[in-house]
Amino acid sequence: MTAAKAGAIGVIGAGAVGQSVAMLLAAGSWCESLRVVSRTGLSARALVTDLEDMCQVIGSPVRAVHAAGPGTLASCEAVVVCPRAEFINTSRTNVRMAGLNANAPVIAALAAALAHYQGLVVMVTNPVDVMTRLFTEVSGCPRVYGVGSNTDTARYRLTLAHLLDVPVEEVEGHVVGEHGDQAVVCASATRVNDRPIEVPVGQVRRELANRPARINAGLGRARCGPAGAVIAALRAGLGLDDRVVELSVNHERRWMGIPLRFTAGRPSVCLPRLDAAEARQLVAADVKLRDAYEPLARLHVPARPSWKWKEKTAVTRTATRIATAAQAVTVTSNTPVVTEWAIRYFGPWWNATSTTAAADGPQVIADVNPDRVTEIAQRVADHAHEETVYANTSMLFDREDDGTVLASQPDNKLAYRAEPGGPLRIYGGEDVPVALAAARLAREVVRGQLVADGWSILHASAVVRDGQTVLTLGDKGAGKTTTALLLARADWQLLANDRVFIRRENDRLRVLPWPSAAAIGLGLLDALGWYDQVRDRVQRGEQLHPTQHQKVTDALHAGSRTPLWKESGKELKPQFFPDQLHSWLGLTLATEGHAARILFPQITPGAEPALLDEDRTVAASDFFTVGTEDRYPDVFGLLPADLPGTQPLLELLGELPRHAMVLGHDVKANTDFLQQIAA
Repeated sequence: MTAAKAGAIGVIGAGAVGQSVAMLLAAGSWCESLRVVSRTGLSARALVTDLEDMCQVIGSPVRAVHAAGPGTLASCEAVVVCPRAEFINTSRTNVRMAGLNANAPVIAALAAALAHYQGLVVMVTNPVDVMTRLFTEVSGCPRVYGVGSNTDTARYRLTLAHLLDVPVEEVEGHVVGEHGDQAVVCASATRVNDRPIEVPVGQVRRELANRPARINAGLGRARCGPAGAVIAALRAGLGLDDRVVELSVNHERRWMGIPLRFTAGRPSVCLPRLDAAEARQLVAADVKLRDAYEPLARLHVPARPSWKWKEKTAVTRTATRIATAAQAVTVTSNTPVVTEWAIRYFGPWWNATSTTAAADGPQVIADVNPDRVTEIAQRVADHAHEETVYANTSMLFDREDDGTVLASQPDNKLAYRAEPGGPLRIYGGEDVPVALAAARLAREVVRGQLVADGWSILHASAVVRDGQTVLTLGDKGAGKTTTALLLARADWQLLANDRVFIRRENDRLRVLPWPSAAAIGLGLLDALGWYDQVRDRVQRGEQLHPTQHQKVTDALHAGSRTPLWKESGKELKPQFFPDQLHSWLGLTLATEGHAARILFPQITPGAEPALLDEDRTVAASDFFTVGTEDRYPDVFGLLPADLPGTQPLLELLGELPRHAMVLGHDVKANTDFLQQIAA
């Protein structure tokens, strides 16, 4: 196997196949975590416990967790769907089709819960070809593959190798069509040691029927073979292995198993040439599967009017105008959640007010429109594209000849379209992810205007009193946020906790805030005396910013004050909306100021606050540039090509009083010391 790894993978169903898939994933150590969902939760919790034992014994780093429901799997890279409804299968023919009516409601409900999920879906539940189509058409998911023909193909090669007494590695052949009685053995295209052979089709078919029957007679249900097919599909679909896998997909309006050649996760059809008899068998399989599907579609697939029709329907649109330092952008949306979010996010630091959708100037149009998400995601996936990380999430994007940028963030069910000189359009499947994206990109639009107007971005926290701004600089972990919050608790106004806009105006340096969620570690929250009041609000059901990691929310509910860390060494922290800094923590926020003093702290446990005999200065590396931007690369071309130089800023910053200092963990001592220095 390759060294490449996947993120989280979800498994729905903790029965025979679900258990085997989960065990292979945990033992394989090529995914970071495994999330298991079952109907009642009992079997999922039991399986997770069993997997934890196994991972401990073999030293696997894969973390298995019980997930509350399918909706919690939206951030997974892939989801395996393998539940089975409770029914007794007494069929002797068409065995896999027997669960059609029992399993269809289960699959339709799961598809609705995972509507417009952009990751990889691997369907296992039988009849797998019909369930794959049902899940796809109910959910709108763009990448749904059904296993079945892959297992059939493996059994075919094993059978033929046994009958011909040759190594199975020398057999090249496929089984396509239905995963069931009308599977099509591609005998005419089969090769052994790269040579055509006469396939004993009758014997092969009998063995293909008898093999699963023998498994069922002894074990009750096949599990290892299908689980292996799932792993092959996952690794190919996630781009970990380049290989051919027989999977059920929609090919030329036929939903059935066909060979797909995966290269870097992208499939291409490689259906073998069929003779006349095999082609007729494939048509017969298609007819059978269509006949089975159509009654289910009438019951479970909702009618979906085209988006063009929807756009003609009257929709009440709302708008928020965001402005600072004579620059502005208008956010419009078909849901008020987006525009109300913008007011809450920008209002405390920038001027954000409700306005009309017809406002002039740059616009971000952010709509809930799942159809457009699917359309753009498919368009990007089908063409050569680039990949980057935007706001900690993978983004795929493609630049067309006219300069239009199309982008997709599958994990967040988001899509983007930006035309040169036109509005930036955001589409999503749900309102909260759209609101998050709209806030980020509205800020990026204003950022581009500010940078074009001579503003730079300095990596610093800032507090203001009487218009005079104290800037705090340092590397990550130096204490920028701690210093700003200590002073803000002592009646200074908080301007920013991580970065600021700064521009020279005559002989002064004007400073503006960079609106963002504020991250405050659990330990610092406790030390500053805010932990209990924050926990009380969370327990009453109030929500912090949704980018907060679930582990942090769980810690607050449990009353844990111990700092949490990622494996990378980055601390996981509570994330506050800007308005919560005032409403929850009682801080006063500032909208601008002029730089008056610079602090360079370093926190040393057990130390007494004191000045250091160091002549620290602001450097060019303390500024964010296009090249050093680590969270928001300029995918949509919002920044000017020529950025303002930092030398004039460095000269004025070098003239300001500046102090290097050490701080300890005594909040009162630190606060008293900082007030003396900052005054």
